[in-house]
Amino acid sequence: MTTGTVTLGAYDGDPIPLDVAAELTMAARVLDETAAADIHDTADMIRSAVALRMRLRGLAAAMEAERGEGQ
Repeated sequence: MTTGTVTLGAYDGDPIPLDVAAELTMAARVLDETAAADIHDTADMIRSAVALRMRLRGLAAAMEAERGEGQ
């Protein structure tokens, strides 16, 4: 069975943002957690990329919500 390539951009679900302070706290936690990822371990890199992308999207959504955008 062959699978096609799926990019990180393929998942475009809208994050439900918390407030900016909470999103920043969670982003900092993910940065700490992914700092130990082994750059030579594909699975580590995939997990890190996905975790960081999700947190960044949540943070961006929180910033937009705080500014009243997207309503």
